[in-house]
Amino acid sequence: MRKIVCLFLCMLLTASQLFAQNRTIKGVVLDEKGVGLPDVTVSAKGSTAKTTTASNGSFSISVPANTKSLEFSYVGYSSVTESIPSSGNLSVSLTSASSNIDEVVVTGYQTVRKKDVIGSISTVAGKEIAEKPIANFTQLLQGKAAGVQVVGQSGRPGQNGYIRIRGTGSINASSEPLIIVDGIAVNSQAYSLINPNDIEDLTVLKDAAASSIYGSRAGNGVLVVTTKRGKSGKPELRYLYQRGFAKLQRLNNVQLMNAQQKQEYEFGLGYTNPILDSMITNRRGNSLPTTATLLNITPQQRQALWDLSGSRGVGDWTKEYLNQAAGSEQHELSLSGSSDKIRYFFSMNRLKEDGLLYKSFRDRTGGRLNVEYAALDWFKTGVNLSVAVTKEYQNREVFNAQNPWAGVYLANPYEPLRLPNGSINLTMQGFSPIEGQDNNPFIQDRISGFATVFGEATFLKNFKLKSLLALNYNTLKSESYLQPGSNLANILGFNSKTDAGNQDFQYVSTNTLTYQKTFASKHSVSALAGQEFTKNSTYFYTLEGRNLPTVSLTTIENAGTPQTTSTSKQDFAIISYFANASYDYDKKYYLTLSGRRDGSSRFGKNNLFSDFWAIGTAWNIKREKFMENVRILDELKLKASLGTSGNVPAGFYTSLGTYSFGTRYNNIPTAIPANLPNPDLTWEKNKNFDIGIEFSFFKRRIFGGIDYFSRTTDDLLFPRNISLTTGFSSVSSNVGSIRNKGIEITLGGDIIRTKDLTWNVTVNYTNTNNKVLSLVSDNIISNSTRFKVGESLNTFFLVRHGGVNPANGKNQFIKLDGTLTETYSASDAVLLSGKSPLATYFGGVSTSVRYKEFDLSLQFYYSGGNYIYNNVYATSTANGSRPNVNLYTAAANTWTKVGDIAEFPNLADPTQRVNNQHDKFLEKGDYLSL
Repeated sequence: MRKIVCLFLCMLLTASQLFAQNRTIKGVVLDEKGVGLPDVTVSAKGSTAKTTTASNGSFSISVPANTKSLEFSYVGYSSVTESIPSSGNLSVSLTSASSNIDEVVVTGYQTVRKKDVIGSISTVAGKEIAEKPIANFTQLLQGKAAGVQVVGQSGRPGQNGYIRIRGTGSINASSEPLIIVDGIAVNSQAYSLINPNDIEDLTVLKDAAASSIYGSRAGNGVLVVTTKRGKSGKPELRYLYQRGFAKLQRLNNVQLMNAQQKQEYEFGLGYTNPILDSMITNRRGNSLPTTATLLNITPQQRQALWDLSGSRGVGDWTKEYLNQAAGSEQHELSLSGSSDKIRYFFSMNRLKEDGLLYKSFRDRTGGRLNVEYAALDWFKTGVNLSVAVTKEYQNREVFNAQNPWAGVYLANPYEPLRLPNGSINLTMQGFSPIEGQDNNPFIQDRISGFATVFGEATFLKNFKLKSLLALNYNTLKSESYLQPGSNLANILGFNSKTDAGNQDFQYVSTNTLTYQKTFASKHSVSALAGQEFTKNSTYFYTLEGRNLPTVSLTTIENAGTPQTTSTSKQDFAIISYFANASYDYDKKYYLTLSGRRDGSSRFGKNNLFSDFWAIGTAWNIKREKFMENVRILDELKLKASLGTSGNVPAGFYTSLGTYSFGTRYNNIPTAIPANLPNPDLTWEKNKNFDIGIEFSFFKRRIFGGIDYFSRTTDDLLFPRNISLTTGFSSVSSNVGSIRNKGIEITLGGDIIRTKDLTWNVTVNYTNTNNKVLSLVSDNIISNSTRFKVGESLNTFFLVRHGGVNPANGKNQFIKLDGTLTETYSASDAVLLSGKSPLATYFGGVSTSVRYKEFDLSLQFYYSGGNYIYNNVYATSTANGSRPNVNLYTAAANTWTKVGDIAEFPNLADPTQRVNNQHDKFLEKGDYLSL
């Protein structure tokens, strides 16, 4: 009995001692704005003690007496470790991961902490995307990331921009990056329909270490788009309404002639326009002599006619052909949240946007549902679904009278909008864009659907198996109608209706196995192996019918003269095997290796498969002991990478011998060789080298990075000349190489950072040098440019203008031997070294100021070092060769007497009224936009 009592007392004493060794720590966790964060995980370092914060951010946790610090973690925020003060009370502030180097980014089939990324990447985080007045996510990238150039294709509402990552690396294959949305590669039609507010973040993979895991299609870089998921916390229901406008104040940098100036110019040419001719005819024998012409009446009579015609004219055609205040309106409803088992994000949106051109509009409606479900402790599944529908008016975009924008330049200021009978004036061009847009509608309807479903199993603690199936379906339907009685139908001699479009279906199956483990607290290893299969099928159709009886009958079945229909189909498939292994020692020394083997149906039977690889390394200098006392430095990392990637031809069947079919030889069906086979055709291959440094100071009050890159593209897809005895002049081959090299610089920081007020500025600069290293020929013609070894792609090849001869007012041109001549000859054209349409530098300056819940952001974008042939200016000065269109006021700067230094020649000399192509109209392409 005595032994039992003693044992019981010992147990009580031990328990009391253990209890006495525990202590309770209390505190509160706040966000950047000082608001309490609920459901934050609070863990005791070196112990299993754990709790979560209450709705107001408060917490209480019992920890062993020897516990020195607590760790705080929360989805979307950077983890923080805080030492426990002697008082036992803590106030902790968490920072959004989007503004910190601890943020998680998606790269190459996996997510990693940004500070552990070895490759060269740029990210545009969710907070930079949210609620910005933009219709297309490519606009988000302009000026945001070093090395990424975004240039608008046109001003059409919702139009994608051209995206170039570290220069242009191909001639005939695409130079667009590979765009991955939630695990599936998509085409331009698909990503143009994504609602930017559905995007969580964008990651740009630029160098070999970051992009080579995507292999054969990563030659132009990779853009990874991740859409939103639900975040921890209570469900959040949001409604967004935006209203905006784009107001055209004037034509930038353009001074067109007014009615007086244009009529004086015409008089100098001896030209009389139909409006004045009609006015003179009506006044002969009355206020004017019966033999009156514009050239023989008095100056006063002529001025009176000019004043009258000017008063009846439109004057500024921007008021008629362009929308003066193009409005946009957007509604969006979203619901997001999560619990222990499920994360969800749901949104619906509607955007209506008017363009600046007459009739131009775009209407987009879409929805998204992203769900992740943790079915078991070791297994989770998820689905991402989205659909978008758009309708838009397709304006003519060529520079002729059918385009409202061109009409602004071409229509004369003295011409009226309507004739006396009320009908639309077709102008001296014989065509009115207003009448054309009203009576020749061109409507496009698009539908894009995304669906990804995945299952992810974790086993043996460190292994993770994930299978994903992704589907993307796109349709495009266009209807172009030349209505009966329309001006264009009368010009052509028939009316017509054309229906055309395509259906594009793609699916991707991806399976990956990952392994992650840390040994002895300092050796971290991760490995990934995967297999992927992609199949794409596209169907095209065109239907046309002519001579419909009335405007109201719009279907081709009512056409009096059905035309030949056309349908076609194309398919391609890619099978891939890839692997990646990464190692770091104490978060100080990093090494990563990746490889991929791709097989593509686009290539010849002798080269169906190709291998791509990359190696990257980094040194986190800040982790070294000799840097421990450098308190002002947060991060200092050196990195380098080397590897390969590829690029595919634009055509799906370029390597095959193909036939076209028709009816020849007395209408007998025939097959005609259309393309020579090349069984050795293979990928364009990129060799990428990158070395850089990243740094930050004063708790990221100042941050930045510098990268040097070099990208050489070999085995260019280019036609190689062959003997005409084959029946062909060329065959698609792999010949030649191009190099892009340059430097990227990013520097940013918070000028002001307080609880209520922040002001930050970020600047990035990219300098690129593009050079042709080899080709099938040293000097290949491409219209007014050349592909010349040692020069940039598309270097201009033009006759040089030598100015206007002050002695006789004639245009002068520089001959090949450098002497001047007054005779234009295309054979005097020379290569203008260093003058190419490709920009040599570009970048952006962004700044934002936030005070409590109000913010103002400005984004500048600049680009330069390139040249542009100003065809509009050439057309709208014209050396007197186009008197029936309006002109720039500069066109009046003509030679009139000996000694004049003029921009344009003596137009009294008919031999000078020729508008030849030469370098006079070649201008620098430098610009800055806000």
